[in-house]
Amino acid sequence: MPSFLRVVGLALFAVLGVFFVAFGTLYASVNDMLWFHAAATPEASRAAVLPLYLALMDLIGSASIGLGLLSLYVVFGPIRRGSFAAAWALSLSFAAPLVGAGLVAERLAAVTGAPTSWHIMGALLALTAAALFCATRRPARPAHLAENRAMEARGLRVGDRGH
Repeated sequence: MPSFLRVVGLALFAVLGVFFVAFGTLYASVNDMLWFHAAATPEASRAAVLPLYLALMDLIGSASIGLGLLSLYVVFGPIRRGSFAAAWALSLSFAAPLVGAGLVAERLAAVTGAPTSWHIMGALLALTAAALFCATRRPARPAHLAENRAMEARGLRVGDRGH
C-alpha cells in the first residue's frame, strides 16, 4: 500500500498536469493580447505584432497542453507504480519551462515595466519540488523484512539462521 506522502506526491503531480493543460488551453485560445502582455507592448506596435503574438501563443499553448497530458499519463502510469526515475524526469520537465518563464518574466518586467511576475512560476516550481519529495518516499520496512532480504541475498532461508 502506498504511503500517505506518495499519494500526496501523485496528487500534486496531477494538479500540475491539469494546470499545464488549463494554461495551454487558455494560451491556445486567445484572440487578442492578454492584459499583462499588452502592458509590455507599446500601443503603437500592438496591431503590427498581433499575428506573431497569436502564433507564439498557439505554440506555447499546444506545447503546454501536450506537456500536461503526457505528465498525467506519467503520473498515473510509471510514477504510480513506483518509478522514481519517472518522478525525476517529470519534475525536470516541469522545471524547464517554469524556470524559463520566470526568467523571461523578470527580463520583460525590467525592460518594459510590465506587471509580470516570477512568483507564479516560483510557486509552481515549489509545488513541483514538493511533489517530487512526496512521490519518492518509500514506506519504512519492518526490521524483520530487511533481515529476511539480507538472508535471502546470502542464499539462506530465515529458518537456517540458528543451525
